[in-house]
Amino acid sequence: MLDLPPPPEAQMREQLAFVGLNETAKRQMYLDGEPLLAHAADWVAAAYDHLSRFAPTAKALGWEGRIPEDELYLRRTFFSGWIGRTIGVDTSGEFARYLFHAGRVHAGYGPDRRFVPPEWVSLSLTLILRMFSTVVPAERLGLWTSYLGVQQEVMRAGFEAALELEKGRTAVKVDALGLALPALPEPLEVRIPQGGTVLDAACKVLTFRPELRDIALEPVQDTEEHAGWMEEVTRWRFKPRWALLKNGRDVAYLEGLATRLKTGDHLTFLPPGR
Repeated sequence: MLDLPPPPEAQMREQLAFVGLNETAKRQMYLDGEPLLAHAADWVAAAYDHLSRFAPTAKALGWEGRIPEDELYLRRTFFSGWIGRTIGVDTSGEFARYLFHAGRVHAGYGPDRRFVPPEWVSLSLTLILRMFSTVVPAERLGLWTSYLGVQQEVMRAGFEAALELEKGRTAVKVDALGLALPALPEPLEVRIPQGGTVLDAACKVLTFRPELRDIALEPVQDTEEHAGWMEEVTRWRFKPRWALLKNGRDVAYLEGLATRLKTGDHLTFLPPGR
């Protein structure tokens, strides 16, 4: 069994419930859609103008001196898509995955491998909220604050899942073959504690790539004791006929998930049907 954090969509659903952002609240927020959209393009331009002029964020984005026009276009396109979905109060599971991926990108796992310190991401959201406050009535601003706060937490989960890949003294290569390749299209270097196991590496990868969890694992309902109470928990197990290969050997014929790994080892996710 694998103990993994909830996937992004489950995390977002739980946190939206915590802040009370239900369908009634969303219907109230829809009233702000038209005036927000009227300003959205100007806000996107203003946000990137500010990021490029403020020295620490310009440095983080690699924009010291001339700003590459193609990169600026891609970032503004991504940001425009996000602000459009935000104004539409998107709470879908697909949007949760989008936010989780944004966190991975900010951690340096995007196309340009650029690390963006989390404080600048958080503060950028506060700038957007300040822009929203010029249009949104005071009685609804709290709803938008809660919604953006949940988004920030989902992005943070993606960011932290990426950072976890880099913690540990033992470095192993992890990849996927066959039908699993789209869920892990590029090999990853994953660090685990010295003396760590296949389970340690697999948990890090499956947390970082929920796309791989979708196809490789199935949930199992279990119970555990907390302060004298039995609580239901979700754990995960590999679907039938999935294999994990250590240096080409199926770990089922070694010590299973408890098989130890050392620096330089190669771990492969191999699905049935290849």
